[in-house]
Amino acid sequence: MDIDEFLDRELSDLGLQTDKTEKLETEPWIKEQFEPSPLVENIKANLSKGNLEQAEQSYVQLWHVLMEQKLRWNKELYEQLSFLNRQFSSTLNYAYNEVKKKADHIYELINRARASLREGKKEMPFKLYSEIEEINNSIPNVFFEEKKIVQEQIMNFYNELRNITDNELIKRISALVQETNQIIDKIIISIRSNDMINAIVNYNKCIELYSQIPEGFLRYKNSIGMRLLDIYKSLSIYTEISSLQKQLNQTSRPLQFQQLTPSASFSQTRNVSSKSMLASAKKERAKRNLEKGFYNEASKDIQEALQLEPNDAEAKVMHAKIKTLQ
Repeated sequence: MDIDEFLDRELSDLGLQTDKTEKLETEPWIKEQFEPSPLVENIKANLSKGNLEQAEQSYVQLWHVLMEQKLRWNKELYEQLSFLNRQFSSTLNYAYNEVKKKADHIYELINRARASLREGKKEMPFKLYSEIEEINNSIPNVFFEEKKIVQEQIMNFYNELRNITDNELIKRISALVQETNQIIDKIIISIRSNDMINAIVNYNKCIELYSQIPEGFLRYKNSIGMRLLDIYKSLSIYTEISSLQKQLNQTSRPLQFQQLTPSASFSQTRNVSSKSMLASAKKERAKRNLEKGFYNEASKDIQEALQLEPNDAEAKVMHAKIKTLQ
């Protein structure tokens, strides 16, 4: 007598329905509600490929089907789960040994990376860390406890790596800021001594260094930026005035002397003298207004001076300077 016959007999003696007595009633229900074959085949396929996570999902679904039986005996389902349990056990034992090998390999790589850090090799630790993460990602999530222990070791190493790299970054930025401020000091000295060529060369160096300061160091960037803005203003004014002076030199022409009658010569000389004196007065008043910061008044005076003396180089330079200041 096998176990099925024994269970059928015992249940019948107790007056309970059995699989045989309810064959006509239960078999259609089982056929309709329970179709384990696709799940079983799915589990087998995933286990053969080493896809433990997918196999676990189907395995849980199969157990859910068993729980829905509410202790109603189902030989087919029982045998399928028994077979899968044995297959899972064999696959898990093999996979667990593989996880242990991967964990040991990760610990070895971490030790090598730490040794590289001590030796001052900056690129090797990052390369090894990338390899460590790749191996860690290949460990199945079904080994939660084992993976958690490995991840804690990886995180400890990552924090060490980050602290070292962060400290090196801070040192590098500190040296960069110090170098930039030193060059700014040289620029200020050059401007005061009217050595504009060196001032412009060093300003371009400062801009290049300033652009190398990364995000996260706004306090340094703001401090240096304020100093650079003042220098930018001074050098921009100088550059515009120099450009205007070059244009004036290129467009100026020698005066053409004409033969004039004595009366005409005297009259024109007097008019020229009057205009020149009035233009000079306008320029002087513009200078005074400029010194007081009255840029609008100075601009008006210098424009009137230019109307009187359109070719006055000094008046043109002053006009350009006032426009820049405005």
